Amino acid sequence: MKAPLPRGSAIDAKRYKRWIDRFGSYRAGIINVTIESWLNQFETGDKDLAARVLDAIEFYGQSQIHAAFRQALEGLPGWDKAASKRKGRWRFAAMSGSAGESGDAMLYQFRIANGLDSKKFNELFVSRSDLFRQPMLPANDPNKLGEDDVVVLLDDFSGSGKQVCDAWNDPETSFGALLAGVGKVYLILVAASHSARKKITEETAISLVPAHQLHDGDNVFSDKCGHFSNGDRAKLLKYGAKADKQNPMGFGKCGLLVVFQHRAPNNTLPILHMDHDRWTGLFPRHD
Repeated sequence: MKAPLPRGSAIDAKRYKRWIDRFGSYRAGIINVTIESWLNQFETGDKDLAARVLDAIEFYGQSQIHAAFRQALEGLPGWDKAASKRKGRWRFAAMSGSAGESGDAMLYQFRIANGLDSKKFNELFVSRSDLFRQPMLPANDPNKLGEDDVVVLLDDFSGSGKQVCDAWNDPETSFGALLAGVGKVYLILVAASHSARKKITEETAISLVPAHQLHDGDNVFSDKCGHFSNGDRAKLLKYGAKADKQNPMGFGKCGLLVVFQHRAPNNTLPILHMDHDRWTGLFPRHD
Protein backbone atom coordinates (compact mmCIF):
# COMPACT_ATOMS: atom_id res chain seq x y z
CA MET A 1 0.00 0.00 0.00
CA LYS A 2 1.02 3.60 -0.40
CA ALA A 3 2.05 5.72 2.58
CA PRO A 4 -0.88 7.95 3.60
CA LEU A 5 -0.47 11.60 4.50
CA PRO A 6 0.22 12.31 8.21
CA ARG A 7 -2.68 12.29 10.64
CA GLY A 8 -4.56 15.57 10.73
CA SER A 9 -3.63 16.57 7.16
CA ALA A 10 -6.20 18.87 5.62
CA ILE A 11 -8.94 17.26 3.55
CA ASP A 12 -8.86 20.10 1.06
CA ALA A 13 -9.10 20.73 -2.68
CA LYS A 14 -5.46 19.71 -3.20
CA ARG A 15 -6.07 16.33 -1.58
CA TYR A 16 -9.28 15.81 -3.53
CA LYS A 17 -7.40 16.55 -6.76
CA ARG A 18 -4.75 13.99 -5.84
CA TRP A 19 -7.44 11.35 -5.32
CA ILE A 20 -9.25 12.19 -8.54
CA ASP A 21 -6.03 12.17 -10.54
CA ARG A 22 -5.34 8.66 -9.28
CA PHE A 23 -8.85 7.16 -9.26
CA GLY A 24 -10.61 9.11 -11.99
CA SER A 25 -10.34 6.29 -14.52
CA TYR A 26 -12.33 3.87 -12.35
CA ARG A 27 -15.19 2.48 -14.40
CA ALA A 28 -17.89 3.87 -12.09
CA GLY A 29 -16.48 7.40 -12.32
CA ILE A 30 -14.87 9.20 -9.38
CA ILE A 31 -15.53 12.90 -8.90
CA ASN A 32 -15.53 15.34 -5.96
CA VAL A 33 -19.18 14.66 -5.14
CA THR A 34 -18.77 10.88 -4.97
CA ILE A 35 -15.71 11.20 -2.72
CA GLU A 36 -17.50 13.66 -0.45
CA SER A 37 -20.56 11.40 -0.22
CA TRP A 38 -18.33 8.45 0.70
CA LEU A 39 -16.50 10.44 3.39
CA ASN A 40 -19.79 11.65 4.87
CA GLN A 41 -20.64 8.07 5.85
CA PHE A 42 -17.96 8.33 8.55
CA GLU A 43 -18.38 10.10 11.86
CA THR A 44 -16.72 13.53 11.96
CA GLY A 45 -13.84 12.29 14.11
CA ASP A 46 -13.19 9.37 11.74
CA LYS A 47 -13.00 11.28 8.46
CA ASP A 48 -9.25 11.73 8.89
CA LEU A 49 -8.93 7.92 9.05
CA ALA A 50 -11.13 7.53 5.96
CA ALA A 51 -8.99 10.06 4.09
CA ARG A 52 -5.82 8.18 5.03
CA VAL A 53 -7.41 4.97 3.70
CA LEU A 54 -7.92 6.68 0.34
CA ASP A 55 -4.31 7.93 0.41
CA ALA A 56 -3.04 4.39 0.96
CA ILE A 57 -4.92 2.70 -1.90
CA GLU A 58 -2.76 0.94 -4.47
CA PHE A 59 -4.60 1.80 -7.69
CA TYR A 60 -3.80 -0.01 -10.93
CA GLY A 61 -4.85 1.91 -14.03
CA GLN A 62 -4.39 0.81 -17.62
CA SER A 63 -0.78 1.98 -17.89
CA GLN A 64 0.21 0.06 -14.73
CA ILE A 65 -1.63 -3.05 -15.91
CA HIS A 66 0.03 -2.94 -19.34
CA ALA A 67 3.48 -2.40 -17.84
CA ALA A 68 2.93 -5.37 -15.50
CA PHE A 69 1.92 -7.66 -18.35
CA ARG A 70 4.88 -6.64 -20.51
CA GLN A 71 7.29 -7.17 -17.62
CA ALA A 72 5.83 -10.59 -16.81
CA LEU A 73 5.89 -11.95 -20.38
CA GLU A 74 9.39 -10.69 -21.08
CA GLY A 75 10.64 -12.69 -18.11
CA LEU A 76 9.28 -16.08 -19.24
CA PRO A 77 12.01 -18.40 -20.56
CA GLY A 78 11.46 -19.66 -24.09
CA TRP A 79 9.06 -16.90 -25.16
CA ASP A 80 9.66 -14.79 -28.23
CA LYS A 81 7.27 -12.76 -30.32
CA ALA A 82 8.74 -14.43 -33.41
CA ALA A 83 7.35 -17.97 -33.69
CA SER A 84 10.63 -19.30 -35.10
CA LYS A 85 12.47 -18.26 -31.92
CA ARG A 86 10.02 -19.70 -29.39
CA LYS A 87 10.74 -22.89 -27.51
CA GLY A 88 7.68 -25.11 -27.87
CA ARG A 89 4.16 -24.06 -28.70
CA TRP A 90 2.56 -21.34 -26.57
CA ARG A 91 -1.08 -20.75 -25.74
CA PHE A 92 -2.67 -17.99 -23.64
CA ALA A 93 -6.03 -18.23 -21.87
CA ALA A 94 -8.06 -16.41 -19.23
CA MET A 95 -8.01 -17.90 -15.74
CA SER A 96 -11.79 -17.69 -15.53
CA GLY A 97 -14.43 -20.05 -14.28
CA SER A 98 -17.09 -18.44 -16.47
CA ALA A 99 -17.48 -15.79 -19.14
CA GLY A 100 -17.31 -12.18 -18.05
CA GLU A 101 -14.89 -12.66 -15.15
CA SER A 102 -11.78 -10.50 -14.76
CA GLY A 103 -9.55 -12.97 -16.58
CA ASP A 104 -11.38 -12.32 -19.85
CA ALA A 105 -10.81 -8.57 -19.58
CA MET A 106 -7.17 -9.15 -18.67
CA LEU A 107 -6.61 -11.38 -21.70
CA TYR A 108 -7.60 -8.49 -23.94
CA GLN A 109 -5.38 -6.03 -22.06
CA PHE A 110 -2.51 -8.52 -22.21
CA ARG A 111 -2.75 -8.73 -26.01
CA ILE A 112 -2.65 -4.97 -26.40
CA ALA A 113 0.16 -4.52 -23.87
CA ASN A 114 2.42 -6.99 -25.66
CA GLY A 115 1.55 -6.06 -29.24
CA LEU A 116 -0.23 -9.38 -29.82
CA ASP A 117 -3.60 -7.97 -30.85
CA SER A 118 -3.27 -8.45 -34.63
CA LYS A 119 -4.92 -11.40 -36.40
CA LYS A 120 -1.64 -13.22 -37.01
CA PHE A 121 -1.41 -13.91 -33.28
CA ASN A 122 -5.00 -15.22 -32.89
CA GLU A 123 -3.91 -18.86 -32.78
CA LEU A 124 -1.95 -18.16 -29.59
CA PHE A 125 -5.12 -17.26 -27.67
CA VAL A 126 -7.56 -19.95 -26.69
CA SER A 127 -10.75 -20.24 -24.66
CA ARG A 128 -11.47 -22.55 -21.78
CA SER A 129 -13.57 -24.69 -24.13
CA ASP A 130 -10.46 -25.18 -26.27
CA LEU A 131 -8.63 -26.39 -23.17
CA PHE A 132 -11.52 -28.74 -22.35
CA ARG A 133 -10.92 -30.49 -25.67
CA GLN A 134 -7.21 -31.08 -24.96
CA PRO A 135 -7.55 -34.41 -23.11
CA MET A 136 -9.78 -35.77 -25.91
CA LEU A 137 -7.42 -34.94 -28.79
CA PRO A 138 -5.41 -37.83 -30.24
CA ALA A 139 -1.65 -37.71 -29.73
CA ASN A 140 -1.02 -36.93 -33.42
CA ASP A 141 -3.43 -33.95 -33.53
CA PRO A 142 -1.49 -30.74 -34.34
CA ASN A 143 -3.46 -28.88 -31.66
CA LYS A 144 -2.55 -31.35 -28.92
CA LEU A 145 -0.23 -29.69 -26.42
CA GLY A 146 2.54 -31.77 -24.88
CA GLU A 147 5.50 -31.75 -22.53
CA ASP A 148 7.47 -29.28 -24.68
CA ASP A 149 4.64 -26.73 -24.74
CA VAL A 150 3.54 -23.83 -22.54
CA VAL A 151 0.14 -22.51 -21.40
CA VAL A 152 -0.03 -19.06 -19.85
CA LEU A 153 -3.14 -18.27 -17.81
CA LEU A 154 -4.03 -14.64 -17.12
CA ASP A 155 -5.90 -12.71 -14.45
CA ASP A 156 -5.55 -9.43 -12.58
CA PHE A 157 -5.19 -10.33 -8.92
CA SER A 158 -5.19 -13.01 -6.27
CA GLY A 159 -5.74 -12.01 -2.65
CA SER A 160 -6.35 -15.33 -0.88
CA GLY A 161 -5.47 -17.82 -3.64
CA LYS A 162 -8.76 -19.68 -3.10
CA GLN A 163 -10.32 -18.92 -6.48
CA VAL A 164 -7.20 -20.03 -8.37
CA CYS A 165 -6.84 -23.24 -6.34
CA ASP A 166 -10.54 -24.05 -6.71
CA ALA A 167 -10.36 -23.57 -10.49
CA TRP A 168 -7.23 -25.72 -10.69
CA ASN A 169 -8.43 -28.56 -8.46
CA ASP A 170 -12.18 -28.72 -9.13
CA PRO A 171 -12.82 -32.40 -10.03
CA GLU A 172 -15.29 -31.60 -12.80
CA THR A 173 -13.82 -28.57 -14.55
CA SER A 174 -10.28 -28.39 -13.27
CA PHE A 175 -7.56 -26.58 -15.13
CA GLY A 176 -5.19 -29.05 -13.49
CA ALA A 177 -6.76 -32.05 -15.22
CA LEU A 178 -7.12 -30.23 -18.53
CA LEU A 179 -3.46 -29.23 -18.60
CA ALA A 180 -1.95 -32.36 -17.05
CA GLY A 181 0.04 -33.17 -20.18
CA VAL A 182 1.39 -29.66 -20.75
CA GLY A 183 5.06 -29.10 -19.96
CA LYS A 184 4.73 -25.74 -18.20
CA VAL A 185 1.76 -23.75 -16.94
CA TYR A 186 2.20 -20.13 -15.83
CA LEU A 187 -0.29 -17.80 -14.21
CA ILE A 188 0.48 -14.14 -14.86
CA LEU A 189 -1.10 -11.70 -12.41
CA VAL A 190 -0.76 -7.96 -12.07
CA ALA A 191 -0.48 -8.45 -8.31
CA ALA A 192 -0.79 -11.15 -5.65
CA SER A 193 -0.66 -11.24 -1.87
CA HIS A 194 1.86 -13.27 0.12
CA SER A 195 -0.81 -15.70 1.34
CA ALA A 196 -2.14 -16.21 -2.20
CA ARG A 197 1.33 -16.94 -3.55
CA LYS A 198 1.92 -19.48 -0.78
CA LYS A 199 -1.42 -21.24 -1.25
CA ILE A 200 -1.17 -21.43 -5.06
CA THR A 201 2.40 -22.73 -4.90
CA GLU A 202 1.50 -25.43 -2.37
CA GLU A 203 -1.82 -26.57 -3.87
CA THR A 204 -1.28 -26.39 -7.64
CA ALA A 205 1.35 -27.13 -10.28
CA ILE A 206 1.16 -23.55 -11.53
CA SER A 207 4.27 -21.39 -11.83
CA LEU A 208 3.02 -18.07 -10.51
CA VAL A 209 4.25 -14.84 -12.09
CA PRO A 210 2.94 -11.78 -10.21
CA ALA A 211 4.32 -8.47 -11.46
CA HIS A 212 3.66 -6.88 -8.06
CA GLN A 213 3.99 -8.82 -4.80
CA LEU A 214 2.02 -7.72 -1.76
CA HIS A 215 3.27 -8.59 1.72
CA ASP A 216 1.84 -9.03 5.22
CA GLY A 217 2.22 -5.31 5.84
CA ASP A 218 -0.28 -4.62 3.06
CA ASN A 219 -3.04 -6.07 5.25
CA VAL A 220 -4.47 -3.14 7.21
CA PHE A 221 -5.30 -5.48 10.11
CA SER A 222 -1.81 -6.94 10.39
CA ASP A 223 0.53 -5.77 13.13
CA LYS A 224 3.11 -5.46 10.37
CA CYS A 225 1.13 -2.61 8.81
CA GLY A 226 2.69 0.50 10.31
CA HIS A 227 0.43 3.04 8.61
CA PHE A 228 -2.59 2.34 10.82
CA SER A 229 -2.82 1.95 14.60
CA ASN A 230 -4.78 -0.60 16.61
CA GLY A 231 -7.34 2.13 17.24
CA ASP A 232 -7.62 2.71 13.50
CA ARG A 233 -8.08 -1.01 12.93
CA ALA A 234 -10.89 -1.19 15.49
CA LYS A 235 -12.73 1.64 13.75
CA LEU A 236 -12.21 0.13 10.29
CA LEU A 237 -13.56 -3.15 11.58
CA LYS A 238 -16.66 -1.35 12.88
CA TYR A 239 -17.32 0.35 9.53
CA GLY A 240 -16.39 -2.84 7.70
CA ALA A 241 -19.10 -4.74 9.58
CA LYS A 242 -21.61 -2.11 8.49
CA ALA A 243 -20.53 -2.50 4.88
CA ASP A 244 -20.22 -6.31 4.93
CA LYS A 245 -21.14 -8.17 8.12
CA GLN A 246 -19.74 -11.47 6.82
CA ASN A 247 -16.43 -10.11 5.55
CA PRO A 248 -15.64 -6.88 7.46
CA MET A 249 -11.91 -7.25 6.65
CA GLY A 250 -12.52 -8.19 3.02
CA PHE A 251 -12.79 -11.72 1.67
CA GLY A 252 -10.31 -14.08 3.33
CA LYS A 253 -9.59 -11.44 6.00
CA CYS A 254 -7.05 -9.99 3.57
CA GLY A 255 -7.59 -6.36 4.64
CA LEU A 256 -6.19 -4.99 1.39
CA LEU A 257 -6.33 -1.53 -0.17
CA VAL A 258 -6.09 -2.59 -3.81
CA VAL A 259 -8.26 -1.26 -6.63
CA PHE A 260 -8.06 -1.90 -10.38
CA GLN A 261 -9.59 0.56 -12.81
CA HIS A 262 -12.11 -2.09 -13.95
CA ARG A 263 -12.99 -3.51 -10.51
CA ALA A 264 -12.04 -3.59 -6.85
CA PRO A 265 -11.14 -7.11 -5.68
CA ASN A 266 -13.39 -8.55 -2.97
CA ASN A 267 -10.27 -8.93 -0.77
CA THR A 268 -10.17 -5.14 -0.52
CA LEU A 269 -11.80 -3.48 2.50
CA PRO A 270 -15.58 -3.65 2.00
CA ILE A 271 -15.96 0.02 2.92
CA LEU A 272 -14.40 0.74 -0.46
CA HIS A 273 -16.56 -1.45 -2.70
CA MET A 274 -19.78 -2.67 -1.02
CA ASP A 275 -22.91 -0.99 -2.33
CA HIS A 276 -26.31 -1.44 -0.65
CA ASP A 277 -28.92 0.41 1.39
CA ARG A 278 -26.67 0.82 4.43
CA TRP A 279 -23.39 1.59 2.65
CA THR A 280 -22.21 3.10 -0.63
CA GLY A 281 -18.71 2.15 -1.70
CA LEU A 282 -16.55 4.53 -3.69
CA PHE A 283 -15.49 1.66 -5.97
CA PRO A 284 -18.61 -0.51 -6.51
CA ARG A 285 -17.78 -3.91 -8.01
CA HIS A 286 -20.99 -4.11 -10.02
CA ASP A 287 -22.91 -1.67 -12.18
